[in-house]
Amino acid sequence: MKRLTAVALSAVLGTSLATGAQAQDITIGAASVGGTYYVWAGGLANVLNNAGMNANVEVTGGPLHNVQLVDAGEMELGLVTAAPAYEGFHGEGWADGEKFSNIRALVPMFPSYFTWWSLADSGIESYADLEGKIVAMGPTGGTPDTYGRLLYEHTGLTPASIVNAGFSDIVNMLRDGQVEAAFTTAGLPHPAVAETESTHDINLITSPDDVSASFIEAFPYFGTNPVPAGTYRSVTEDQNTLTVWNFLITNADISDDLAYEIVSQVFEQHPVLMEAHRASATVQPENVNQIVIPLHPGAV
Repeated sequence: MKRLTAVALSAVLGTSLATGAQAQDITIGAASVGGTYYVWAGGLANVLNNAGMNANVEVTGGPLHNVQLVDAGEMELGLVTAAPAYEGFHGEGWADGEKFSNIRALVPMFPSYFTWWSLADSGIESYADLEGKIVAMGPTGGTPDTYGRLLYEHTGLTPASIVNAGFSDIVNMLRDGQVEAAFTTAGLPHPAVAETESTHDINLITSPDDVSASFIEAFPYFGTNPVPAGTYRSVTEDQNTLTVWNFLITNADISDDLAYEIVSQVFEQHPVLMEAHRASATVQPENVNQIVIPLHPGAV
């Protein structure tokens, strides 16, 4: 992907990366419509617009795509998960030797939970039941698609087929029987899971403890957390599962002043983020230790 310099980007946007926050055009890379990222990014856009910036949300392929776009200077902000950001920055895993070293972190967001869901009458009630089934995995190259496939490879589980689509489409595919289960890695609650449950009883499936432990041993930037009882109607007790943290990134070339103002507004207007999505409860300074790439100096 072609990298844009700060000067070239300013020519495209009609502004400068070195300007202050006021009237700054800010594009936020999210993911597909119907996912937690898209909802959360909308809350962030409200925060920045309240501060006098001109922020908008762009549908993207998710964290891997956002790493590429922000590194190239094609958007100012991107939502990413720790695994693809770490691998992209260091040229490992999906990056396959190409280092996206121009990304910098701004603020911690929330953990993403590995969760599958199926209709209650599907007979798919556990991770092992996914063997030989048609499983939807979100957009191609997104975090669910990339790391769901990695988990299947690690454990030897083989779905009959994997379907890639946006989460708003996946809800209808489940209801129509075109897929038998769906998978996401996202903050809780995930809009598509909640939408499915609004019309059908579901099974909420999480990774077994032994599967999680083996995966974390191989890939230590993952962890575990419980999906709390009551997150969805079908979750009547806490269910442990794999997790990976999310954070907001920017390009290393934006000014310290702009980075500082974005971070300041996120914390000062935290209730606005909470109105957008309750996963924002973990957008707190003490969670900065969950960030696995360098912070932008303005964020520091």
